[in-house]
Amino acid sequence: MSLVFWTTLVNYAAWYIFVFIAVTWLIVLFINRDEFSTIRRKRIKRFPTISVLIPAYNEEKNIKRIVKSIFRVNYPKNLLEVIVINDASTDRTREIVEAMEGVILLNNKKNRGKAHSLNRALKIAKGELIACVDADSVVEKNILMKMVGHFENPKVASVTPALKVLRPKNFIQRIQSAEYLLNIFLRKSLEMIDSIHVTPGVFSIYRKSVLKELGGFDENNLTEDMEIALRIHNAGYKIENRLDACSYTLCPSNLRSLFKQRLRWYRGALQNTVKYRHMIFNRKYGNLGMFLLPFNFISILAVITIFLILIWNVFDTVKTFIWQLYLIDWNLLVFIKNFEINWEVFFLNTFTTSFVFMVMGLILGGYLLMKSFHITKEKFSFNKLGYFTYLLAYPIIMMSFWLTAMMFEIFRIERKW
Repeated sequence: MSLVFWTTLVNYAAWYIFVFIAVTWLIVLFINRDEFSTIRRKRIKRFPTISVLIPAYNEEKNIKRIVKSIFRVNYPKNLLEVIVINDASTDRTREIVEAMEGVILLNNKKNRGKAHSLNRALKIAKGELIACVDADSVVEKNILMKMVGHFENPKVASVTPALKVLRPKNFIQRIQSAEYLLNIFLRKSLEMIDSIHVTPGVFSIYRKSVLKELGGFDENNLTEDMEIALRIHNAGYKIENRLDACSYTLCPSNLRSLFKQRLRWYRGALQNTVKYRHMIFNRKYGNLGMFLLPFNFISILAVITIFLILIWNVFDTVKTFIWQLYLIDWNLLVFIKNFEINWEVFFLNTFTTSFVFMVMGLILGGYLLMKSFHITKEKFSFNKLGYFTYLLAYPIIMMSFWLTAMMFEIFRIERKW
């Protein structure tokens, strides 16, 4: 069979996967619509002690804000301790923290990374619960009162918040803001099928006894928040989400920093897919093993496949154009008359096979994005260019990031934070 046939078939399959997953989330939304419209309060029968761990490296601009944010939280102050781990910062982070009252400061002699810093603080933390928060973040006042009640269930090892972008200013940040809001809906949907596979570093809370049972965070992992979540599931515990418990984080403000962040995230995802491959298609892990992890991996391959097919077809068209231009001996009139591109093949590969699925994907994605804004009580407007860019251009950017991450892993390029 011809190359056209196979590329067309693969293109159809890749787009079908995306539409299938979008429809799946719509079904989850429909079945659990009451859970999204009415948040059920988790009554706190007992207030446990909580240790808030804040790893910091060169965070002189942000560290005071996050510490003040924690101290403003509505929770008994005698049950709360704040530990800042200065990971050998070269700026004024240490001096700023030393001047703050009520904060325990740990100083790493060498820069050892986030996971090492968390593990060091875990050894001295007195809290029954451990909250981990990045230094470039803030949290809402009632976040603990909303999340702590979930730990009344002894099988719950972690609770995740609703993560939003802190004060998005430019175009790149507004696009990411739309992505984060969509992820709030998706993370709640994952809870409903017991498949939360990432406990984000912006104020996820853990049961300390479980963290110690599992040996703490993996210090050799690029995405320790994903690795620990999968390890929690692997040990038979549950992860829940609180839809109205909001935490906020700064996000990359330019493509270069966004690329660096996503390269680490995506390489970490690939690293953890390999590490926990025994969970894929394993009934023991329920929807996580039978649906989410397999389709996550298949989706990565689909993303890269669509991107490569698009690049190949554009390259093939340009090559045809240049070749015919070369053959006309620079006679422009002859060129215009005789120039031929197999437009049937071009459109079959890059347009016809993708158009219907792309339109369906945009409609489904737009609806899910709109519902995400509604669920998170954010204002949604079709006039805001950033949201359309998120649906149209952002996936293409992410495809290139995924492809780069996979190439880095295949060629074993050194993993860096």
